[in-house]
Amino acid sequence: MLMEIRGTNLYVDQRGPSNAPALLFLHGGPGSGTYDFLSFQGDALSRSLRLIAVDQRGVQHSDPLEGEVTEHDLVADFEAVREALGIDRWSILGHSFGGRPALRYAVQHPAIVERVIFENPAWDMDPVTRNLVEAALPLLRELGQDQGVAELLEASGPMTVQHWQQRISAMHRLGDRRMEIYLGPDSKDLKLPGDELPDEIQSRAGRFAESIIQSPGFLESLLPLLSQVPQPALLIKGGYDPVTSPTEITRFQQDVRNGCYSYFEAAGHFVHAEAADAYTALVTSYVLER
Repeated sequence: MLMEIRGTNLYVDQRGPSNAPALLFLHGGPGSGTYDFLSFQGDALSRSLRLIAVDQRGVQHSDPLEGEVTEHDLVADFEAVREALGIDRWSILGHSFGGRPALRYAVQHPAIVERVIFENPAWDMDPVTRNLVEAALPLLRELGQDQGVAELLEASGPMTVQHWQQRISAMHRLGDRRMEIYLGPDSKDLKLPGDELPDEIQSRAGRFAESIIQSPGFLESLLPLLSQVPQPALLIKGGYDPVTSPTEITRFQQDVRNGCYSYFEAAGHFVHAEAADAYTALVTSYVLER
C-alpha cells in the first residue's frame, strides 16, 4: 500500500501476524527496491514475523523522487512509518547499501530498535568499491575491458564522488555478465524478479542513486558507529559476496559489543535468495530470540 510519509507516498508492504514481533527490511542498491527480497523471503519470514518492507522515497513503487534525498531522510522516513503503523519497537534488517541507514537508525533510536541484522552491508564506500573492482578484475581481463583498472586500485587518498563513479563505471564494463561476481558458484542461474518490472519502475533507481551519491554523508565511513550499537547485532556474510570488505568484518567483530557473525560459505551477495531456507530460519530465530 502507499502511505503518505513526510511529503511523499511510500510503498509499504506488510505481511504476517499483526501481533508478531515486527521486522523492518531496508533494501540496498542504492535504489534497488523491495521487490526482489520479498519475492524470496516475504512469505517465508512473515510466517512467524510481522514483516514490513519499504520502497525508499523515489524507488520502485513509491512516488517518483522530487528534490533530493539523503541517508538522514531515509532514517526519518522509517521512523515516520513506524509511528504511522503504531509499532512501539521493531528489529531492522539492512541488505547491502541498506546496511547504512540500518546502522544509522539503530544508533539514533536505541529505545526503538530491538535487534539489528546486516546482510553484506556497505558501511565504508572506499573499501567497498575497491573490493568490488578487485572482484571484477579477473572477468574484466577475460573480456578485455580492464584498461586502467589496475590504476584505479592503486589510487589512494580520501574517498570522493569521482572515485565512486570511476570504480562503478569499471563495474559497468561487465555488461550482462555483471551479476556473475555477485553470486556463489551454485547460484549462477539466479534471476532477480525485479528485472522483469516495467522500465519506468526500474528507472527510478538511477534517479535515486544519482541524488544520494551526491548527498552529504554518503561517502562518510560509518565504521565508527559500530562501537555505538547498543542492540544485539547479527552480520550475515556470503563467502562470495564482493561488497563487504575484510576491514568492515573485522571492525564489526571488534567493536560491536553484542554482535554475532554468520558466514554462508557457498553464497554470494544475495544470501536471502541463494540460501533462502537457511536464511529464513536464521533471521526468524534471531528476531524471536529473547
